[in-house]
Amino acid sequence: MARGMHRHRNIRLTNLRAHKKATRARKSPSKVKARTRRDLNIIAKIKATTAGTGFSSEIQSWLSRQLDKPFSKITTDEIKLAIAE
Repeated sequence: MARGMHRHRNIRLTNLRAHKKATRARKSPSKVKARTRRDLNIIAKIKATTAGTGFSSEIQSWLSRQLDKPFSKITTDEIKLAIAE
């Protein structure tokens, strides 16, 4: 490959890194808002679920991520603490 092509590749990659950084900074606030909104919706679904019935897979996955453990290992007390936050 010619020497000049390497130089242009470096310029292109440098510009790509800068673009990714700017995009991440620009999109971050909307992602935080969406995450907060989604958390509130999941908490409302948990509260609306009647006792004795199972949670949907969406709720199970959310609880697992929040408590950092498999859903089968989560107790009802931990669920109450997770939605109280």
